[in-house]
Amino acid sequence: MRTPLRALIIAVVSLALLLVPTIPAEAKTPRPPKELVNQAVPLDAHLGYMPQTTCAPTPRPGTKALLKLLIATWGGSSSGISRGCTAGGRSEHKEGRALDWHMSVKSKSQRKRVDQALTWMTANNGEVAIRLGVMYIIWNQRIWSTYYPELGWRKMADRGSATQNHKDHVHISLSWDGAMKRTSWWTGVPVTHPLNSKCSGTGVHACLPTAARASGQRWKKVKAPIPFMPTAWKTPSIGGSPRVGLTLTAVPGTWVPAGATVGYRWLIGGKAIPGATGATYVPTARQVGKVIRLEVTAAGRTKSFNNLEKVVKGVFIAPQPKLTGQVAVGQQIGVDLGTWKQRPSTVGYQWKRNGKKITKATSARYTPTKSDLGKKLTVTVTARAAGYVTKSVTSAASKVAAPLLQTTAAPVVSGDHVVGRTLTASKGTWSPTPTALVYQWYADGVAVQGATRATFTLAQAQAGTQVSVRVKATRSGYSASYAWSTPVLVTEPSETVIPTPNPAQSPTPNQTQTPTPTPNQTQTPTPSQTTELAEDPAPAGS
Repeated sequence: MRTPLRALIIAVVSLALLLVPTIPAEAKTPRPPKELVNQAVPLDAHLGYMPQTTCAPTPRPGTKALLKLLIATWGGSSSGISRGCTAGGRSEHKEGRALDWHMSVKSKSQRKRVDQALTWMTANNGEVAIRLGVMYIIWNQRIWSTYYPELGWRKMADRGSATQNHKDHVHISLSWDGAMKRTSWWTGVPVTHPLNSKCSGTGVHACLPTAARASGQRWKKVKAPIPFMPTAWKTPSIGGSPRVGLTLTAVPGTWVPAGATVGYRWLIGGKAIPGATGATYVPTARQVGKVIRLEVTAAGRTKSFNNLEKVVKGVFIAPQPKLTGQVAVGQQIGVDLGTWKQRPSTVGYQWKRNGKKITKATSARYTPTKSDLGKKLTVTVTARAAGYVTKSVTSAASKVAAPLLQTTAAPVVSGDHVVGRTLTASKGTWSPTPTALVYQWYADGVAVQGATRATFTLAQAQAGTQVSVRVKATRSGYSASYAWSTPVLVTEPSETVIPTPNPAQSPTPNQTQTPTPTPNQTQTPTPSQTTELAEDPAPAGS
């Protein structure tokens, strides 16, 4: 009896092992068809969201192939394809073009592998998803749609259970082309005449053979365009995403006779939106949470599109702000917000020292104190507007330097500015008094080698150039500061000597500092350059 029993146990264990899903040691992306590797294949024509309208729950070949591909590449198992005609509401499962890939968010390993798979499909604006004929994906209570690439992954309402919230499986709904396995990922040939039913017969709506796979993992990628524009169909459709600030574009459809005058009406809740009678429409803040419909009229007929999702809040697209001015103790600094695509209604500021909020430092300007010396200073800018998601962006950190020496009077160049004559520079007036001064003479903004004293004898090389002097002041506990004289034009001895003018204006102690030209600069200081600066200037169903 022991031998038959042992054989039975071995048989049962062997069968169980066959049923356990294989988990790849290292996930790799699936192999593309050879055509995608050899050339940049255009993307498939796609109708966008085409919901279930009939009930024929037989699993379609493309649906089965994609589910098999996911399991073979990233592990997991099947949670099914078909669903009974009387089960639940509208679902592509009832047409055999939706799959449930069994993976759980509770497993760190499974979450990682699902992320890899979904990144493979949605990257590059959803190129692979379009090549597979994907309409939308639901996972972990979030949804991503081929036809709304600008919205990315968005949160879904809580449906009550882990299964209903798609925390124990990934749901993928396919177009009819994807479900029938006739898209470019399978055939190597992009769809040009999309289906909205199963393939059959010959010609552009025929079923197609699966192409041979390439040995490598790379192919010539084609970035999917944003916004998504659906291919014209027998009924109207809409291109673009229903988000405040984005443009929706009507696609009238193939039913409109050539040359016919086309009329448009955009509606909410059965009521026409005043003035919305063009081919495009931009949702407003007041329409957040509402469903926009489109009516198209041509040749005495009217057809509508009712499958747009609810309008969501707009988002600010903003660059990282930059600090302006010298980031040093006692120097007032500001913020350059850059160019925002959308103008916020209000902008808030919060200055931070080493990442921690500075009490009451909430204006657009800030003057660092001794407490900031040596610390990293940032500012967080927060933008708000009705109908938009609040946006906060933080500047790069800048280390606060020691205080600057201030000039109350810029250095002055005296003497005849004639070749062969000697010019003399005053040191300027500084507060507090510097312990050391260094001079550097410039001709047309280029440092003259060796000209580092308060006096400078003009050589023939300086004839016709603008000569100025830069004074560098240093003192312990302070950042090095600079001041410039007003430039003077050097003439030949035979020319009329022009007396050295007095500076038109001297900077005040709180004057904003300007960058110091380097020895290789070609810029000539202007007569008003009389300021000092620091050593390192800061510049829908499942």
